[in-house]
Amino acid sequence: MLILGLGGSIHDFSACLLHNGKIVCAIEEERLSRSKQAFVDASTFRCKAARYCLDYAGVTEKDVDLIIGADNIESRYYARYVPGIRLMNHHLAHAASAFYPSPFTEAAVLVADGRGSYLDRENKIVETVTYYAAGGAEIREIRKIAGRESDDFRNVSNSAGLFYLAVTEEIGFGPMYDEKTLAVSAYGTDRLVEPFRAFYSLDDEGGFSQTLGQMNELRSLIRAELGRSETGGELFRAKADAAYAVQVHLERILIHACRYLHKRTGSDNLCLAGSVFLNHAAVNRLLRETPFKRLYLPPAAGDAGAAVGSALYGHYVLGGHHREALLPATPYLGKPYPAEAMEEAARKAGDFLEEVKAEDVNGQAARLLSEGKLVAVFRGGAEFGPKALGNRSILAYAGVPGNISRLNSAKEREAFRSFDYIVLEEDAGKAVPPQGEHRFQAHAAGAYASGRLDDAESVGASPADSENPAYRTDPASLADPATPVTPANRTDPVGPVNPTDPVNPVNPKNSIDPTDPTNPVNPVNLAGLTTEGTAQMHAVSPGLNAEMAALLQNYKRITGCPLLLHTSFNLDGEPMVETPAEAVRCFLKAELDVLLMGNKLYKRKITEGEA
Repeated sequence: MLILGLGGSIHDFSACLLHNGKIVCAIEEERLSRSKQAFVDASTFRCKAARYCLDYAGVTEKDVDLIIGADNIESRYYARYVPGIRLMNHHLAHAASAFYPSPFTEAAVLVADGRGSYLDRENKIVETVTYYAAGGAEIREIRKIAGRESDDFRNVSNSAGLFYLAVTEEIGFGPMYDEKTLAVSAYGTDRLVEPFRAFYSLDDEGGFSQTLGQMNELRSLIRAELGRSETGGELFRAKADAAYAVQVHLERILIHACRYLHKRTGSDNLCLAGSVFLNHAAVNRLLRETPFKRLYLPPAAGDAGAAVGSALYGHYVLGGHHREALLPATPYLGKPYPAEAMEEAARKAGDFLEEVKAEDVNGQAARLLSEGKLVAVFRGGAEFGPKALGNRSILAYAGVPGNISRLNSAKEREAFRSFDYIVLEEDAGKAVPPQGEHRFQAHAAGAYASGRLDDAESVGASPADSENPAYRTDPASLADPATPVTPANRTDPVGPVNPTDPVNPVNPKNSIDPTDPTNPVNPVNLAGLTTEGTAQMHAVSPGLNAEMAALLQNYKRITGCPLLLHTSFNLDGEPMVETPAEAVRCFLKAELDVLLMGNKLYKRKITEGEA
């Protein structure tokens, strides 16, 4: 059975092709339109992602047995498939995207986003949070929270996602940039945590409520705080305090919901989906401070992931197929490009690129990284979801002074934003940050595959305390998960941070000897690599990505450090590169040092002005 699943809403459109329950291909529309998040516009009707998947499989839409997508997708996106397309509930598509690819035979599933399907379109009532119990092929709804849209469509009541987005917008970031709010929250204090409590309430059944009036009051408070700032430094601190407060309260809301969900289901397994769970700091706390012992988060937790969920729902529920829990699928769901296409892209840029001869490209790339070079990687199929994992990545050695600033400059991004790290699976268990750095997301062994798969022990929770809803690893015992970690409690081995300093907060004067215990790149001091530990760490194994694992093994052998700075291969505001030509263009524009494309290495030719 061949199923084409479509994802998105008014943004993050995507497509997934499923054959007999196996994902053949999946891609986000933004990678093809080259418009970040692929917001609805005049080109939406083209549905390039579906064509990409069909072409890769060598089939046409006539060969497809079922076309399915969520009912809140902008209709122009699937117009070419009317009347044959089947539409389903948006949150159910999210739940399917989280549970069906997971390794669990049964699980509790929580879906939370800005807004989902209309429950009453005339009265502008939309779903915002849904709680499920899943087992076999069945996903059963336990509870649903709904909210009302404001007349201008900007706000939705009872929406954790739009609660966070309201702060994102008010402190100056555009829609879909909540990750910047998370990053800047690391510089904030608890000054606004208590005032923010007035803008929502929690019920006894895991619920969250917030009126449209409270949302307006929230926005007014933030505007007043920013308006009182007289200098650039004060303005930054006011924004950071607002970000810090909403981060603390989002975590409180989600912990409350998960504790209720565990009580209702009794499951040790938790699956998450919806754009709210792109917030990795909040996700990290869910295993620390709820009774769940294992967690699975798909690589595309946002609306793009609904393409996968819709297709899998079509296979298991509509197709009536039996489900067995398997190892999670690969996240590399884009099509691989042939060597000829990569060589042609390099040849066309011959005036700017030259090949670096190497018998072992992974070993040579590791050596170049150890010398401080910035290395872009393009090989295999692209990752599905917002995070790169070694196939569309930029890598750097964190121990080289100036590398973080160079990366910020190359990607044209703000200095306050943290970078991720990539590490071998075998070293991930050693890379758990010190107690108290609860915002550092560490993937332990098995925490990779198609999404994030963690167990409670890997993030510092004690199995003996699994029945205690308040257990945590930082020194303070927090009965209320909204109790903040204050600046006085932070551990930062590289010293205090000036948030107005345009230079990244990592101190470039630190030793780069990886055996030096005071070195911020030493595994003992991982949390010092970024302020308040807001970075993510991604683990890979030879079974997941043999080429990246080989590069990491060589790098570790040369430097003694298991961690590589890691970020997606794109410029700020652009999607990750998809084609070889885009890889070459981005590499040259960012003025990176080395391009590892396929099985060949290239370096940028130095111009007369740089010589």
